[in-house]
Amino acid sequence: MFPRVRKEPGLLECGRRAFLRGLGWVPLLFCGPKPGLAQPATATPLEGALQAAVEAVAETIVPRDQDPGAIDAGVPARILAHLSSHVEALTLYRAGLGLLDSLARRAGASSFAGLDQPARERILASLASGTDDSRGVGREFFARVRRDVLAFYWGSVAGQRAVGYRPPLSGYPEYADPPSGAAGPRQ
Repeated sequence: MFPRVRKEPGLLECGRRAFLRGLGWVPLLFCGPKPGLAQPATATPLEGALQAAVEAVAETIVPRDQDPGAIDAGVPARILAHLSSHVEALTLYRAGLGLLDSLARRAGASSFAGLDQPARERILASLASGTDDSRGVGREFFARVRRDVLAFYWGSVAGQRAVGYRPPLSGYPEYADPPSGAAGPRQ
């Protein structure tokens, strides 16, 4: 008689799971690069002079004394990393740092980083009061840079050690086992 021919099952004849497994690669055709998630082309968002100004501002706000300062805590590097992913903050920083350098040139220095500590403090105080800035950029920049420097400093290990803060390693053990004379929960 006739030899038996084995028929290979088609895509739809082999079952729902095989069909879905066969279609698993289709979404990959529609996954392209996401332009909103592209990384910046440069490693640092600010050029050399502006980067030195960020370091000078951080050192002016949290100077080194008996405790480590902002430079020791790595605050400028954390600010630059933050600016590389926040375009609106980068724009404000560029405008504010440009204003700082122009005020420093008015004071006779080549840049803000070239001033001594008291002169830098005077310029930052003028930004805080808004006296040297008609557009409000100085005041907004000062509020932002002060907030960033303090947040990154107190969030660092050096800043926490300066005030003797030891973060808990896991939970708060002193609350897990209260003293025997402690009052119970309020009803």
